[in-house]
Amino acid sequence: MGERSHVPFDVFAMRVDVPVSTAVRDGDLGWTCGQCPLTETGAVHAPGDLLAQTEFVCAMIENVMHRAGFKPANIGKLHVYFTAETDREGADALALIAARFGHGPLIVPVPVPHFYYDGMLIEVDVFAASNLQIRAPVDADGVRLHVADAGDQIWACASVSLIDRRPDEAVKLVAGGLARQGLAPEHLLADLWIVAGTNAGAGQVARSLQHNRFATNPEALVHLAEPAPPVIAAALTFCKHPVAVISDVRANDGVNLTLKRSGRMLWGSGTCVTPGLDLVGQTCEIMQGFDAGLQDAGASFADVVKLTAHYTGGASEQELHDNMMVRHGFYQAPGPASTGLPVAALGNGKCRIAIDLFAVSA
Repeated sequence: MGERSHVPFDVFAMRVDVPVSTAVRDGDLGWTCGQCPLTETGAVHAPGDLLAQTEFVCAMIENVMHRAGFKPANIGKLHVYFTAETDREGADALALIAARFGHGPLIVPVPVPHFYYDGMLIEVDVFAASNLQIRAPVDADGVRLHVADAGDQIWACASVSLIDRRPDEAVKLVAGGLARQGLAPEHLLADLWIVAGTNAGAGQVARSLQHNRFATNPEALVHLAEPAPPVIAAALTFCKHPVAVISDVRANDGVNLTLKRSGRMLWGSGTCVTPGLDLVGQTCEIMQGFDAGLQDAGASFADVVKLTAHYTGGASEQELHDNMMVRHGFYQAPGPASTGLPVAALGNGKCRIAIDLFAVSA
């Protein structure tokens, strides 16, 4: 970790003013906001054309990486949110990204039900490291595991089919695969778990993940949009230095928030199931919880480098803008790299939004 720099929010435009950055770099690590097929005026590029938008976003990523002082080969992980009419169309978009960044970064596909701007079909989060070593993917016992060494951190992506497997069995297979790579829950800083299947299956997945200590907050489990095949997938961040839970709030009013620390790096996950609160209300409760938790940890929202919000709702830009304005009220420009987008469902059906963040304390 070291000196911080920002790429201003001038590569594309949202349809509201936002106090965020296109990318943030702190020392050897970098994070982008969701790279979108939007122009400098907020218009959707090639509406309804997934492959054309994918090409557009790939070029945008290369530009942003250059401005952040990274090479394309420093891209270690891409979270690819997309919606496609057919499996073939989605596979072609992912193949295009893999070919464009041919050094083999970890690619996490997340099919979503819709986007907030009509005609938009893809959004990509980028995680970069100047000190990066990507290992060859491993397939064993039905688990596909891809690992990248990013200096002080190790990024791992895992997936396993739920066809002819019980959820608890699938989770054990993932845990075993991680263990063979020397990745233990005691060193787990951040986790995003993804599932496609029945709601009952998702509940079993959440319980099994919690039992195996690889899920910080099962309520934040993301359901893939149909028609995704039954699968469990994960994007995990491990640290080579010890990881400690410094705040774990399970409040009676329904706010669940966990903060972890490894050295100067903090990560948190927050959800809310407070009765009677809508999307904006839950967003406000979570952000207030983070504000207090960061302060208790000797940090603040000025230290946040990346924030991601997965929310449930309709294909409405107003829903995005409403919860986004709450989130953005907690920091000032240049602000963190920030991503917010709708998903099919979360691990707890009462959750309207799950927020996670990375921060680097002074």
